Amino acid sequence: MGRFKRREIGKRVLWSLTAAASLWVIGCSTPRMKSTLPGPPNAEQLAQLHVQPPRDRDLFLGVGGKSLAPDPKATYSVIEIKRGGFSRGYTVIGPGNREWSAKFPPEANTEITASRILWGIGYHQPPIYLLDEWTAEKATSPNPQLPARFREKKPDLNGLDAGDSWSYYENPFVGTRQLNGLLALQAMLGNSDLKDAQNVIYKLDKELEGARRWYVARDLGQTFGRTGVLDAPRGDIEVFEATPYIRGVENGKVRFDYRGRHKALFDNITPADVRWVCERLNGLTDQQWKDAFRAGGFGGDDATRFIRRMKQKISEGLALKDK
Repeated sequence: MGRFKRREIGKRVLWSLTAAASLWVIGCSTPRMKSTLPGPPNAEQLAQLHVQPPRDRDLFLGVGGKSLAPDPKATYSVIEIKRGGFSRGYTVIGPGNREWSAKFPPEANTEITASRILWGIGYHQPPIYLLDEWTAEKATSPNPQLPARFREKKPDLNGLDAGDSWSYYENPFVGTRQLNGLLALQAMLGNSDLKDAQNVIYKLDKELEGARRWYVARDLGQTFGRTGVLDAPRGDIEVFEATPYIRGVENGKVRFDYRGRHKALFDNITPADVRWVCERLNGLTDQQWKDAFRAGGFGGDDATRFIRRMKQKISEGLALKDK
């Protein structure tokens, strides 16, 4: 074996050991969940995370409606190339000097559909849209560009503006049905990318959806596959169909088929928490389900299969008994 090859094998072994050690440290240093409030949140505070939505929410266009959607016929100029993360992307400038974050598949599609589902049952979401085909200047790939998730930096929506991140481990909603329901939904979607940076606190100039501050579970691209520590599958219908949702109930707590780094977040979710979120999901109409997947670019047999599996998981959650 040559010296170069031995050196490369040594590097790979060292990298593997370092990665394993890092994961072990993460697992050992997981913080406990605690509320930032001295007592339970009141209705006004809970509205910063979740509100009771109207039944007729448009899950194709989402919270921004048609008026805030990007123009598919415009030419966008790339001002920054996304270097990290699972999916490539750009920051672009479009007509009206509007700045957008554009993310490519596979997470472009899954993020939009997951966002529509969350918004459909009352969790705040920013306006995001899918452009199937679009044109960009200064791009690293030829036009037309791949389908992309477009999220505007400062949309014209009551002054909506992204601020700091927030943590599932420490926030005003720890222990509430609304937060536990959100986590149960993340497990249902197969999302294990639950680090703080994925959650954003938005501020608004005027109240919208019951609050002037929104706690948003954002960047939902690692969905519709299976949870996992490294490179979990996204948007994979066969994996999504084959992966269990709930393993059982032990000592009054639900045990999910969760394989990610944040298992502590799921230690205290009760059957009642799961039933609560599943009741709201069960209230979505067939058209809303179709629109949510159509918004993410899913059509035909794949959309039908994803929706069928989601409804199976919802039925599973509704059937849970307190033990």
